[in-house]
Amino acid sequence: MKKIVQSILIVMVAVIISAPALAEKSEDPKDFPWKRGYLNLGAYLATMDSSFSLGESNIGLGVELEVEGFLGLDTSDTAFRIDAGYRFGETRRHKVEFSWFKFDREGTKFIDEQIEVPPELGGGTLGPGNFTSVFNFEIYKIKYEYSFVFDDRVDLNVGLGLYVMPIEVGISAVVNGVFQGSMKEDVTAPLPVIGLGFDFAITPKWIIRQQMDLFYLEIGDFQGGISSYNAALEWLTWKHVGFGLGVDAMRVRVEANGSDYPGGDFHGDIKFSYFGAQLYLKASF
Repeated sequence: MKKIVQSILIVMVAVIISAPALAEKSEDPKDFPWKRGYLNLGAYLATMDSSFSLGESNIGLGVELEVEGFLGLDTSDTAFRIDAGYRFGETRRHKVEFSWFKFDREGTKFIDEQIEVPPELGGGTLGPGNFTSVFNFEIYKIKYEYSFVFDDRVDLNVGLGLYVMPIEVGISAVVNGVFQGSMKEDVTAPLPVIGLGFDFAITPKWIIRQQMDLFYLEIGDFQGGISSYNAALEWLTWKHVGFGLGVDAMRVRVEANGSDYPGGDFHGDIKFSYFGAQLYLKASF
């Protein structure tokens, strides 16, 4: 991620320096390739690396589980994804964006180990036996962006946004056909982000888009961090319809011990990262 950040900053500085040379004669936003509004609908395939610790890990009572290996969840999954945006104002430099996608993952595996259940989750033990695990999450992103370099070739912007992530993690055990118990936590963690974006029109119909979002927040017993990068190549095939192919990388960690932070009233440490590719249909106006 550090190398990605450095590369993007170098590109952005180069664009700022060369922006006057890149710009063509037209200064009317209506002549630019940046449409006022758009809606992307696509299929999203991602590979994931996830783990969670339930219980108060800071005092040694947590149980940490690596879900793809230990619990047998698939390392990849597909999802339907929606991205939308709208520019407002005469100059079209102001924009709001929204994104949503969801992954539901469940796996079953025989585990010959005994797992201690933390006291705040009921105490006792689980297993050995057949374990069913879930690691489900949704991502809602809403963001405001301002384009401080904006012409018919370049859109260089900064933004402020919020990621809201409902997360469900848990395991349950069945031994000889008898339900033995479970551990489960539901978390909805809102994390603010700051972002940098760079879109470049190779031609009016071929556009490269890049976006990076970063933030870290620590309030009381709550800690949350997020880093996200995405890039896409779009082909605006017709006036209002086109296609895009993009890649995403994200890393998220949320840790709390009954914090008063909104969505942080749980005991545990949840972390996951993914790398995905998206093929989408783009409608614009």
